Amino acid sequence: MGWLANILSYASCWWFPCLVALGSGVNMFTMVLGGVLAAMYVTAVLSRPKAWFIIAVLNAVGTVVGVAAVVYLVEQNGIDWIKERFPKVFKSDQWKWVENAVHHYGAPGVILTSAAPIILHPLIAFSMAAKMNNVVLVLCIFVGRVLKYSIMAKFALQAPHLLKYFGGQKLVDLVNSKKKAEGKQE
Repeated sequence: MGWLANILSYASCWWFPCLVALGSGVNMFTMVLGGVLAAMYVTAVLSRPKAWFIIAVLNAVGTVVGVAAVVYLVEQNGIDWIKERFPKVFKSDQWKWVENAVHHYGAPGVILTSAAPIILHPLIAFSMAAKMNNVVLVLCIFVGRVLKYSIMAKFALQAPHLLKYFGGQKLVDLVNSKKKAEGKQE
């Protein structure tokens, strides 16, 4: 955890939320940075509590840039392209949940699904297979991710124990240790 602690030590720098947003976009292609990015995100929020909404929007922008790139690649290469690159994703229980939300609720289902702490690839694939307009899809994901990151920010600031739904107990422990160091533990 030494390298992560080193990165988190820069959380108060003006550019740190931009780094987190960039990582969120890149993670659309790597899918291995989720825990690290969650830690970086809540640390950025804790370092600037008054800017929590701006940080949430910025992180959503970073994610949506990655989403737009994935949508473009799926548009160019077909739905099978995304299924071949992320095969485990499409064998998960989340796939059925996403499929149901998009099928029954359309754009509002995409917003609610993208606000959930799940990966977005099944949502993108199923929405595109259902012929949802790409601009509408990306905008719905943006709104959903702003909602998700806003909830995470408020949890980090006011109810850290609830972060377990977004990143597990390690994320809760990280926030509590940071607050304890500042003398504000919940």
